[in-house]
Amino acid sequence: MTEQLDNPAQKLWQSQPVEATRMSAEAIRKRADKFEQRIRRRNVREYVGSMLSAMVFVYFIVQTPDLLSRIAYGMFIAGMAVIVIQLRRKGAPRSMPGAMGASTCLQFFREELERQRDVVKNVWPWYLAPLVPGFVVLTVATVLAVPFPASLRKVVLMDIFVGGVFFLVWKLNMRAARCLQRTIDELYAAENQR
Repeated sequence: MTEQLDNPAQKLWQSQPVEATRMSAEAIRKRADKFEQRIRRRNVREYVGSMLSAMVFVYFIVQTPDLLSRIAYGMFIAGMAVIVIQLRRKGAPRSMPGAMGASTCLQFFREELERQRDVVKNVWPWYLAPLVPGFVVLTVATVLAVPFPASLRKVVLMDIFVGGVFFLVWKLNMRAARCLQRTIDELYAAENQR
């Protein structure tokens, strides 16, 4: 790895000035509109997924005789409601006002990208954490409902699976945040060139 940092050709390549792209107000507006549509589709997917998950948890509440498991499923439904409310509050896209110049369009679009980057970058407190209480209660319910050796195996497998899903969701959101940051950097370069 240190060999790559000492490579003169790589240093020369990295030290070259980056040519920023000039963008018209119309080009910025098109990119902003496309981004807004993408965020709307993401939010609709999340809303539909939350609704379907809540329906599954309602089914589990009805079918499960164990009171503690019912409480856990109810907590999952409450967690899904918190996620939907937070997504609506934090992640709803804003539309670009109609009559704006290129620099104002660029600034608006960049600020919207930054806002969405912050939403996906901070996914733990508003998206994953609301599900943790239900998961903890379900783990306790499983330990109490199933005889010891079998409950331990079941809980460990469940914990590994849920932990893996949480980790995957976090990694995907970090990747999305990096992609948004690259676009933000590109817009800063375009803004500085004006």
